[in-house]
Amino acid sequence: MTQQLIVAVFSNVTDAEKAAADFRTLEGEDANFKIGSGVMVQKDLAGKVSLLGTKTQPFWGVVIGAITGGLIGMLGGPSGALLGFTIGASTGLAGVALVDILDHEFVDSVSGDFAPGSSAIILEAREATPAALDKVVAAHHGIVYRKPLGA
Repeated sequence: MTQQLIVAVFSNVTDAEKAAADFRTLEGEDANFKIGSGVMVQKDLAGKVSLLGTKTQPFWGVVIGAITGGLIGMLGGPSGALLGFTIGASTGLAGVALVDILDHEFVDSVSGDFAPGSSAIILEAREATPAALDKVVAAHHGIVYRKPLGA
C-alpha cells in the first residue's frame, strides 16, 4: 500500500462530516485502506482556517504530522500558519522534505477548491487503490487530491 497525503474538499461542513463517517467505515471494512492521521478543517467566509470542533471528532491517530500541519498553514494564509505550525510542531520532519512534498502545484490545486465556506479532510493514509475513497468523496460532492508520501 502506498502512503499518501489525501485532501478531500467539500463545499460545506455537512458533506465533510458525512464523508468523514464514511472514511471511518471504509477503514473498518477495507484492509487496503488505513488512516494514519487526519484532521477536518473549515475555511470561514473571511478566509480563516480552523479545526472543526469536538462534534465532528476531527482527529484520527495520535499525532497530526508536520506535512498535514504544513499544508494547513499554506492553505490558511497568515491565520493558518500558526494553526498549521501548532498541529505539526510535534514532529521532526526536515523543512526540505516538506517543501518537496508540498510543492506549489499541489498547494495551488487544493487552494483553488478550498474556498471560503468550504471544509476539507486532510489525511495521511495508506491505500492500495484510490477507487474506494474516491467513490466516498464523489458521493458527498467533494474533490480529492493526493500526494505520495513514500513507501
